[in-house]
Amino acid sequence: MRIEGTTNRVMDFLKKNGINLSELSRTSGVSYKLLYASVRDKNRKRELRVDEFLSICEVLEVDPGTFAKEQSMK
Repeated sequence: MRIEGTTNRVMDFLKKNGINLSELSRTSGVSYKLLYASVRDKNRKRELRVDEFLSICEVLEVDPGTFAKEQSMK
């Protein structure tokens, strides 16, 4: 099974919760440039890598499964 749209759901979560990308970068170890390219750049063509995604979830204290289903973000 392939789960699509995870990066978009992470992007929506970060926006909805007013998460600062600079702070998230510092605490997660994911470079700001990569975070921005994945979740803020409107012309985005880059998906989060699994290690980046898991680091973000750990810092945010969010179960990664939260982003697996669209309805869970509503």
